Amino acid sequence: MVGNDYYEYEWDNNYCYPNCFILKNKLNIKDSDLLEEAERQITAIRILEMKMHPIKGNLDFQHLLNIHKHIFKEIYTWAGKTRTVNISKGNQFCNYIFIKEAAGEIFLKLQKENYLMGLTKDKIIIRLAFYLGELNASHPFREGNGRAQRVFIEYLAQTAGYYMSSIFENVPKYLKH
Repeated sequence: MVGNDYYEYEWDNNYCYPNCFILKNKLNIKDSDLLEEAERQITAIRILEMKMHPIKGNLDFQHLLNIHKHIFKEIYTWAGKTRTVNISKGNQFCNYIFIKEAAGEIFLKLQKENYLMGLTKDKIIIRLAFYLGELNASHPFREGNGRAQRVFIEYLAQTAGYYMSSIFENVPKYLKH
């Protein structure tokens, strides 16, 4: 069943085991449910580590690549590398050929906005949402985009003097989910 909640992939043997859509992984897991559970557990630990010991970087594309690599390095050989296949989820994400160019534009704009420093709480929420949307549209990785993007956005907010929990503390409950 393919719908808006499922990814559609251009077939690529470089990423998947033969005759299926299970991603080749360092754990050699060939069951999608088991891989999903292992990935969930391992990435949760990696993300927690990054909250305690942030990945240093310049809030640029390389920083995002390094975040992704740290989260997924125990699972995928391509952790921290841009995808080499087109993917979609309802709509197609950025063509893989243009990912670096699109990322360059996103991060140049972020730099011109001084990494959102000095913005009010109301304005930073809008700009963080904008950049999260732009990063998501580029979808630079074969898997794990959302997790890497959320960590990056959290680092961006912290650099601007905000913590994600404080940004949303007075937001109505129905908007938090």
